[in-house]
Amino acid sequence: MRRIEALLLAVLLCVGALAAITITNVNEWHVQATQPPVKKIAGRDLGNPAYGVKSGRVYSSIEDGLNVTYVEVSVPRCHRVTFSPVLNVSGSGVSAKLFAESVSGSYAGQLNASITLGPNLQVVVSRGTITQQTGTPVTISGQTSLSLQVAVGSGAPLGVEVARIYTWLYFNYSTAKARQKIVWIVKTLPTPPRVVLFYDGFESGTLAGWTSTTYAYVEQKNYDVTVTETCYYTTIRPTPQTITDTTRPVAGSWLAWIGFRNQVTCEPVPARDDYLRRSISVPSSIDGVEVKYVNATFWWRFLTWDSANFDYITLSLSKGTTTFYWKNGYNPNSGNNYGPFRDTGWQRNSTFFSGVAGSTITLSFLLHTYSDQYYRSWLYIDEVYVVAYFDCVSASQDPSLDVAGSAPASSLSLTSTLLTRQDNGSCVACRG
Repeated sequence: MRRIEALLLAVLLCVGALAAITITNVNEWHVQATQPPVKKIAGRDLGNPAYGVKSGRVYSSIEDGLNVTYVEVSVPRCHRVTFSPVLNVSGSGVSAKLFAESVSGSYAGQLNASITLGPNLQVVVSRGTITQQTGTPVTISGQTSLSLQVAVGSGAPLGVEVARIYTWLYFNYSTAKARQKIVWIVKTLPTPPRVVLFYDGFESGTLAGWTSTTYAYVEQKNYDVTVTETCYYTTIRPTPQTITDTTRPVAGSWLAWIGFRNQVTCEPVPARDDYLRRSISVPSSIDGVEVKYVNATFWWRFLTWDSANFDYITLSLSKGTTTFYWKNGYNPNSGNNYGPFRDTGWQRNSTFFSGVAGSTITLSFLLHTYSDQYYRSWLYIDEVYVVAYFDCVSASQDPSLDVAGSAPASSLSLTSTLLTRQDNGSCVACRG
């Protein structure tokens, strides 16, 4: 009888973390376990729906008599995502560590992950392979957090389960070893998230927040403008001399207008650079997800009787000493071909940028007019967006604004100086 009692005592010590134990072959005795020495509850960092860049949930299931904790997270591809804490464990002076048993899943090779218990890194998975199975034990006195950092490669489709990491939380309780199972499920989000960092469709009716010059306006453009060009050089008559500007905003009722709005008189002299500029702060991360790519989008429309050697536009985005040009010294009338009227119609530019996280970028829309009053030009801007984009971006889409970036030389100029022509002192392109 004493042997049986001793055996029962040893079993109870070993399985104290289990909810209910049935012992067979000893007269079918049923023994209720004590309160588990380590409790697990969901962490507070499971994704803020206001951003929608990640999500997570924690739940449990009884399997083979064990209480299994599941930590399920959904993340964007090609971004480092942190959940901290994703799970909290509580105990009283319990020594614990996490042990990785296996990784499985159709896209496990696309998974990189690390799991930390308190201050100690416990598990590391690189491309679906466990490269660190466990770490230094942590004493749990009160509450200790489990944090997860994960990144999924471009080879995993959207909206799928990437992989599962099977782990055990080992702990000592009254010198007897026990363990609890934790399964980590990583999924990709079904749709790439986007977070708007800046938007202006100019519907406020103001240029608040923009830096602007004299001939930059915001306009409720719900009317046509008939323009007769009466200011021209000697006998080179504009063709046609009268046009109707039927421009309407891309969206809403308002737009930005750069250029001499009074369509009765000629262009102002001397030479002018009129522009709209706006600086936007780009965070390094949003809700624990690194900001890796930023998409800048806007619409523009250029109308002109002049040519590239006299009036032109420059549309750019800069960070520090690095500038990317969508258009640099552009006029649809090339060279000295002034006189013919050109209307580009609404054009949309949309470009992804890397290397701008944690910095300030500046959008600039510039109209240069020559140092005479001839051949008018004006520029419209509408629907300006700067958006943090959370998915993979191909190299062909990404003109990095890092100084050591790999953007094509034709797309990237490593200077912050906008193109200007030397109209004073040396005549680069004189009429006639």
